Amino acid sequence: MKFVSAIINNFIDKILALLTTMLLIMITVLIVIILGRFLFAWGNIALQEFVMYLHSTIFMLGICYVCKEKSHVSIDIFSRGYSEPSKIKINLMFDFIFLIPFSIFIIYISFDMVMASWNILEGSSEAGGLDYVYLLKTLIPLTGFIILLSCISNIIDNFIRLKS
Repeated sequence: MKFVSAIINNFIDKILALLTTMLLIMITVLIVIILGRFLFAWGNIALQEFVMYLHSTIFMLGICYVCKEKSHVSIDIFSRGYSEPSKIKINLMFDFIFLIPFSIFIIYISFDMVMASWNILEGSSEAGGLDYVYLLKTLIPLTGFIILLSCISNIIDNFIRLKS
């Protein structure tokens, strides 16, 4: 089981490396847009949408990394006086009660919308925009799936910690 958790964690770490590169690209493109607008009165809708696509991707897939690292907001007021095994059991309970159903719900609720978007190869509503809205919408169920993988990894790690 530790092997499965390691594979999932390695996959999510590779996503983080990709997101870091995307962040650097986004900053560079933003600088080009800002300099172009203020120095040359030049603008480009496609570049602006590209920044939006990068930002959306970084945010959506970044959620998965936060779940893996357990660095999301948690309320420790209730469990700070508990022993370590009790904290692990509480984390397991919340993963089973909230995180797994939430990730499945995200996949389920977005699936029809994404399929409809792919069927028409939905594009930008702006003239000169990017025609890849269907790819952007695909991030929603993908995020749900990777959150589910992250949750499975956390559950495996918590069970291993509980047994030792």
